[in-house]
Order: sequence, then C-alpha cells, then structure tokens
Amino acid sequence: MDYSVEHDSVPVLSTSDPTASTTSTASTTSNASIASIASTASNASIASIDPTALVESGGEAGAGSTVGPGSWVRHGTVLRNVAVAGGVFIGFRCRIESAEIAPGCQIASLARIGRPGGAGVLVEGGAWIGARAVVEPGVRIGAGAVVAAGAHVTGDVPADTLVVGRPARSLRRREVTEDGLPDFGAIIGRVRARRDSNRRPLPAGWVSDGGGVLDAELSGGPDVHLGAGVIAMGRSDGPSPRGGLRVGPGVSIGARAVLEASDGIDIGAGSTLGPGVLVVSSGHDLTRRSLPWQGGPVSIGAGVRIGADATVVGPCVIGDGAEVRAGAVVVGDVPARHTTSGVLERNRS
Repeated sequence: MDYSVEHDSVPVLSTSDPTASTTSTASTTSNASIASIASTASNASIASIDPTALVESGGEAGAGSTVGPGSWVRHGTVLRNVAVAGGVFIGFRCRIESAEIAPGCQIASLARIGRPGGAGVLVEGGAWIGARAVVEPGVRIGAGAVVAAGAHVTGDVPADTLVVGRPARSLRRREVTEDGLPDFGAIIGRVRARRDSNRRPLPAGWVSDGGGVLDAELSGGPDVHLGAGVIAMGRSDGPSPRGGLRVGPGVSIGARAVLEASDGIDIGAGSTLGPGVLVVSSGHDLTRRSLPWQGGPVSIGAGVRIGADATVVGPCVIGDGAEVRAGAVVVGDVPARHTTSGVLERNRS
C-alpha cells in the first residue's frame, strides 16, 4: 500500500532544477541530462557516503549526515544530521532531521522525520515509514514497526506494531515470517548500469514545465500538462507489466506531484491533480520481515479532482467525477461523484 522498491526501471539521476520553467514537447524530455552518481550529493559538507550507496541528486545531504553501505536515497530528499545505516531505502523528497535510521528500514516518499533543533528520532531495524507520514522529534520507532501512509506519530511505537491515523494509534501487531531484512544491493547495481533513465520522450500533445524526473512509460493525451518538478516513474519492464502512466485527454498534473506507477496509474479525461499530489501504485507484504514489493494499481476516472497535497495509495479506484479534498489520504475506493477526505473522514466517523 505504499511504494515500490523491487524495481529495475527507475530514474538514475537528474540535474535539472525543479523550479525551472522550460517547456517540453513531443520530441523532447523534461530533463535531457543525467548527473553522475551523487557521491557527494548536492551539499559537499556531508560527512560520509559509502561508495556502495546510491544518493540521487536534487536534494541535500548536510553536515553531520552519513549514508551506509548499500543504501539508496532518492531524488530530492534532504538529510540533516542524519545517520543512515546500511541497507536502507528512502523515497522521493523526504525530509529527515536529527535522526538515526537503522539497517533494513524503508521510508516512503514525502515522509517527514524530526524537526530542526528537535530531539533525535530513532528508527530501529526493519521498520517501515509510509508515504507522507510525519514522525515528531524524540520518537522511537521500534524494530519491524510499520507507520501507515499519512500517519502522524507523536509517541514511541513498539516493535512489530502497525500504527495508523492522525495522531497515530496502534492498529495491530505484525505476525511475520522471518526471511531477513531487505537487501537493495542488486537493484542499486541495475540502477547504476542504466543509460536511458530520464530520457524518455513525452507523447504528442504533452507539455511539461520542466524539472523533476520523468522516467515512466507515458501514454495517452493529448492536451496533457505536467507542472514544474513532477516526478513520474514506472515501466512495464519493472516488477509488473502494468507499470506506466496512462492518461486521457485534457489531464492536468500540478507542480511537484509524485506519481509512482510501478503497477500502473490510469487517469481519465479531464481530471486534475493538484500541486504536491502523491499517487502510489504499490505496497508491501507485511507478513514477511523483508517487506517485499506488492502491486496496487490506481485507476482515476474522468473528471476527477484531487486537491493539493493529497495522497492516493493503491490498490484503489476513484470513480468518475469524484473529488478528493486537499491533504486527504485515500487508501481505498472512492465512488463516482463522491467527495472524500480519505482516512481522516473515516477517523471522524
């Protein structure tokens, strides 16, 4: 229900500025250039990045931060005074301050952990922090714990416990098969070997305002607009043949949206996704210690409106004419012409 890591079709690196305002047409990509692997990230004051780690560009790894062997930090993530152990995955545009991340942890896109000047956060081995989750200063996330997408964690989470909601509350304990912590070494090797990342042409009738990373299989249109800094990933040669972003005519995707289409995202004609929207078409098998990838396709109907900074986690179907309010977290189907605040609406009921 969160994001894909077992993926061999991901952007390697992008040098472009997400705030740039260049226009792309059918014959060009939104970013033609690829940086070398960011062994020093975008901030040369980083204390240490292990040579076997992969830190993508577009973010910041500040003074006092370290990244251990075999870890992978994706485009746009900011680390400040953070110790990342070996074998850790961190998704797109996360912000982590004053924290220690133990081996085997996975942190999904747009997560926020700690705050400037706050007490340190400890994320113990094999824990999973879901998409756009918030973990406040001084919190300890126990080994193997799972923080659901959009959760707001203000207190310690026991080991092997699933927490959900705002504020986060315990839902249940995990019963797991002990198959070891995840290992990202093989996929990092495949990523380093790629030569076509972020060079895929936009389909005819698509326009991009530039920046971000476009490494998805893109199809559909015409009259499709991508705002500045959009990130899109997912191809049919990845973990699922459904991988890719398929859209109808007249679709608009707002600035700095993140579309993780490893198991496919379909968007109907005339739909609008606001700035900062996150759509994730995959999750993980919570019954195994290694948290392997699971598909979760997302289908968004025609004439749908998704407000700014909303999060949609598959598998789910959003019906024609539905509205997802700004900031909502949607983890299930939304009927046609229905308006929802997602899991927040459920919590209030």
